[in-house]
Amino acid sequence: MTYCKAKQIIIPLLLVLAFTGFFTGKTPQYVSGLSPFFSAVGRMEEGVFAKAKESRFQFELAYENQIREKIHLIIADYNTGLDKSSAVLIPEWILAESKKYGYDPLFLTALIITESSFYNRARSSRNAHGLMQLKPATAVALASEIRLQWKGTHTLYDPRKNIALGAYYLNKLVSRFGDLTLALEAYNQGPSRLSRFLRKGYLPQRYSKKVLKNYRQIRFQPI
Repeated sequence: MTYCKAKQIIIPLLLVLAFTGFFTGKTPQYVSGLSPFFSAVGRMEEGVFAKAKESRFQFELAYENQIREKIHLIIADYNTGLDKSSAVLIPEWILAESKKYGYDPLFLTALIITESSFYNRARSSRNAHGLMQLKPATAVALASEIRLQWKGTHTLYDPRKNIALGAYYLNKLVSRFGDLTLALEAYNQGPSRLSRFLRKGYLPQRYSKKVLKNYRQIRFQPI
């Protein structure tokens, strides 16, 4: 072996041994993990992702505040029949239920406008009650499914519970029919009745168009 070839082999070997702490008997912290360079890069990436996460959080918070204020202003145009302490919490309940099922909070707001005009004591000729106009027979089954305490028909006049039940019911109908328009018609007509219509080749659209019209109006309404 020539001197030059030996030099080419020995020098890199010595560098590796020094790098791993062979001569000092100490193992560098990064031998079992990342080198200082890659550790630094990792810390930079963590910082970048942390800032991005914080920016996204701040954006979502600002958006929620904007939507919350918009719903407050919308509700102010209606007689809710509720005391101020309860009425002021309606936007919070709408936001919470919308998050669960991926709704635009303003869509759920539009559905409530269509159903009851935000009058909490609303009762229809079909015996539907409250903000989202649910029938007791339907509501008691829904309450059981989401483990919501049922204390009779007056439960539907609890706005928080009524919104929780209505939002869940709509989501259940979307899952069943696979289409928002059909789900809205089922919400209004009842799923069994809608299924009979569909078997006959008839697709009602009047109710869903009304909800979507209300949604468009408040969605693009300036604050």
